[in-house]
Parts: sequence; C-alpha cells; structure tokens
Amino acid sequence: MTKTDSRDKHNIDDDLSNESVEELRNRLNAMKRLVAERQNQTNTTPDSNEFWTSTKQTSSIIDGNFLSLAFGGTLLTIICVSIYAFYNLYNAVLKKFPSRHTEL
Repeated sequence: MTKTDSRDKHNIDDDLSNESVEELRNRLNAMKRLVAERQNQTNTTPDSNEFWTSTKQTSSIIDGNFLSLAFGGTLLTIICVSIYAFYNLYNAVLKKFPSRHTEL
C-alpha cells in the first residue's frame, strides 16, 4: 500500500467519523422512506421486471402439486418398464441356458 492510498483511506475514514449521530439518523430515515415508498409502489402496480418483490402470486396451472404428480407418474412408469425388462431378460436367460434335470 502506498502513502497516497493510506491517505485516501484515512480521509474517507475521517469523513465517516466526522458525521454526527443526527446526520446518520437522518440518512437512515431517508433510506427507510425510500424503501417504504418502493414497496408501496410495487404492491400497488407490480412490474414484471421488478427485483424488489419477494413473493409474487401467480395463478398458473403448473404448480407444486401438478409437478409432483407428473414426476411421480414418470417415476412409476420408469419402475414398471424396468421390472418388465428384467423379467423378460430373466426368461430369455432361462431359455438360453435351461437347467439339466438328472433325476430321471
């Protein structure tokens, strides 16, 4: 770190430490007002490109229950097809290599 960097940092620290408590309170209150105005504005007229809204209510046919049902059906189909394939593979192996009966 050079001397000019340390001086600049020291000047910035002095600027922040020279602010009185009242000035800091005024700045904080102004920020609170801005945030409250922004929230009120987004609550009355929601914008699709707005990042300030934390939860948006959407009425869509694709919700959590529908996706659960769709993925559950897909999983059930995959399991059934796997069981069918292994059953057919087992029967094919038994046909190819029949067991020898020596008791007769």
